[in-house]
Amino acid sequence: MKKRSILAGGLLFVGLFAFYWLHVVKTDSRPKNEEILSQINSSLQNSQAVDIQDFLKLDDGHGVAPFISDKEQYGVSYWERHLTAWKVISIRTDGEPKVWMLDGSDPSSFHIVWNINPGSDIQTLQYFFTRERGYSSSGEQQHYVPGILMKTEASLAGNSYGAMKVPGEWGDALTLSDGSDVPDTLFGDNNNMGIHSRFGWIPLDENNKEVEWNNSINNSSYYKGNVREQHMQLLDQYQIQKGQF
Repeated sequence: MKKRSILAGGLLFVGLFAFYWLHVVKTDSRPKNEEILSQINSSLQNSQAVDIQDFLKLDDGHGVAPFISDKEQYGVSYWERHLTAWKVISIRTDGEPKVWMLDGSDPSSFHIVWNINPGSDIQTLQYFFTRERGYSSSGEQQHYVPGILMKTEASLAGNSYGAMKVPGEWGDALTLSDGSDVPDTLFGDNNNMGIHSRFGWIPLDENNKEVEWNNSINNSSYYKGNVREQHMQLLDQYQIQKGQF
């Protein structure tokens, strides 16, 4: 009888813990700023984080903590929720826009992440998904690939940082073949971006004029585990107007 009571008590504890994890901790929690600083600074070597600007939850298990370093770098750290705590899985001291692919086979999980020094003249970030048009033939088979140009924008008014889910139509375009047979190992087996497709961006000032982007050569980064991150090509308005992307 005593053993049954202990077993029942154990099962009740497990059930309560599971409920707490699924409905309270996992949904509402975020790491404290002190813990974010500690984990970042225990990993970086050439600089130290001194100010945690925010913690942006992307879903129940992933988040982004933008920060400022002691060298006045505006950086980004990527976080993943583990069973008992949040763990940092990637840190970079440059805030240039990049795409974090939470699930490489699911474009709906992709997020553009950035942290731009507010001391620059940049006020608006234009983001693009582009695909070159092309044509190929093999024997009697002909294959035409239409070009794609999609744009979205993010304002820096109020915050130097942000995280934006990739628009749904971009996700649809990512599932279309561009006619290339070259695999892209950054993406899962079910989602091949192809060699003719690109993510890109253009920084603009308050008058919607291009701003020259000067990325510091003293940036550093740290990765722990398999973090899927896609570079965004720096474009210019002339390229977009002429279709030269």
